Amino acid sequence: MDRYFEFLSSYIEKKRLEHSVATAQTAVELARIYGADEKKAYIAGLLHDVAKGKCKYGLNKLAEEYGVDIDEFEHYNPELIHGKLGAKIVSAELNIDDEDILNAICWHTTGRENMSLLEKIVYIADITEPSRCFMNIDKLRKLAKEDIDAAMIQSLSGVIEFVESKGLSLHPNSKKALNYLLKEENKKLELQ
Repeated sequence: MDRYFEFLSSYIEKKRLEHSVATAQTAVELARIYGADEKKAYIAGLLHDVAKGKCKYGLNKLAEEYGVDIDEFEHYNPELIHGKLGAKIVSAELNIDDEDILNAICWHTTGRENMSLLEKIVYIADITEPSRCFMNIDKLRKLAKEDIDAAMIQSLSGVIEFVESKGLSLHPNSKKALNYLLKEENKKLELQ
């Protein structure tokens, strides 16, 4: 584990490193609650932002160097590439080949349809780690410990609302992730 921390500390600035450590700790706490692999949660949480500190205009070039497939939306919004690029970096530089860890890093920004438990844990840990401060964060933190899917729905809804209110571009995967979760939630309600 120390080698991951050392690698990360050479890759990102101090404030992002502190966020990454806090995300890893929050991910472990959530993994413990939901019966997920705590070691994987720690690794994915710690390394999720490894590519975040790179200049957003240099991300397209780095993505090309690491063989990251980016869609047209990401090409014009390079700040969204850091998840996919981060997964490729940790695979290439740290020899991590666990698909669940790589996917949790890859999709922690936009989400996607049918996310694994670890992907949800890292997504939520990134948003709810202790230094995060925004309206209703305490409610989201509480919900994250009670119902990970409900926390995902609340989080994605909030992100989508915020992005749209600012007139910014939203990656289609975020809406797809939300719609998928809402359909699954409706199926659960129908079975009750």
